[in-house]
Amino acid sequence: MTDAEHKPAYKVGVHWLKVLFHIHLHITAAYGLFLAVTSANFTTLLISLGTVFLGMIGLTLGCHRLWAHRMFEAGIGMRAVFAALYTLTCQGSIMDWAMTHRVHHQNHGTVLDPFNYKKGKFYCHMLSHCMETDPDIERKKRHGDKYDLEDDYVVWFQHWFSWVLIPIWGFLLPVNLGLTFGDTLLNSIFVIGFLRVTILLHMSWAVHSAFLIWGLDPKDKNSSETWLVFLITKSLWPQYHYLLPWDYKSGEFGTYDSGVNTAVLKILAVLGLVKKPTTISQKGVKKALADAVSSGKPLQECLNDNRATVDDIIEETQK
Repeated sequence: MTDAEHKPAYKVGVHWLKVLFHIHLHITAAYGLFLAVTSANFTTLLISLGTVFLGMIGLTLGCHRLWAHRMFEAGIGMRAVFAALYTLTCQGSIMDWAMTHRVHHQNHGTVLDPFNYKKGKFYCHMLSHCMETDPDIERKKRHGDKYDLEDDYVVWFQHWFSWVLIPIWGFLLPVNLGLTFGDTLLNSIFVIGFLRVTILLHMSWAVHSAFLIWGLDPKDKNSSETWLVFLITKSLWPQYHYLLPWDYKSGEFGTYDSGVNTAVLKILAVLGLVKKPTTISQKGVKKALADAVSSGKPLQECLNDNRATVDDIIEETQK
């Protein structure tokens, strides 16, 4: 029996302080939404939406695609930009988010999955963030492969100084923008502050609950094999993402090779700000299928063997 299949000797309960925190946060967000509709000026709304967009880029392209899955490479300057944008989400350190997501992928749908989709949509999306810390999951995070994160100066700086960066850069400076452009302190705090942070929080949660939102019914006994359909139809995105998490074309919110995040990544690649985005070509898929049949190796292993950068694929097609 593997670690991921074991039955825990204890039951992890609800962390009521976390519950109270999220209740209060959502109440303030609801009031922020009311103010956004009734009294906030147009500039405040633009600032709130703008920081939501920038925070989303830091979360999806930075934390998820770069640091959690290594879908592409970036220099220290671009990594610093991603770190600054992620800090706008006010969700802790890059290292913690990335390691939690890696554990989630490595133990998907097991008792060691922090966001186990088999416990239902509400648990996967929200309740899992209100539970006590599971020592086994924390052990997985602490002893997991994170050498690449530890060797990244940007990640370390944001990790050790997140306690001061988040309140100042992530919350107070955006709120101050609202005051600078003439809105009230109340509107700035609740619309640019609490409402924005709550929206970004749900975006982050959706990255982990996407398997239920855009995937197939987990009660379907054949759902574990449905990623095969993706290789042919480019549908059923979540199953594919958990099969090949390194494909840069996999979006966070149900898309493949489309969507705002992927478009931004492509623009950055064209500008030379990010390098070596990895994916797999149709030729690579065919070769992997043939290798799996001839060698008897798992298909996922054969697909991993045929991963390639976009530049390599372009060069191959030009031969």
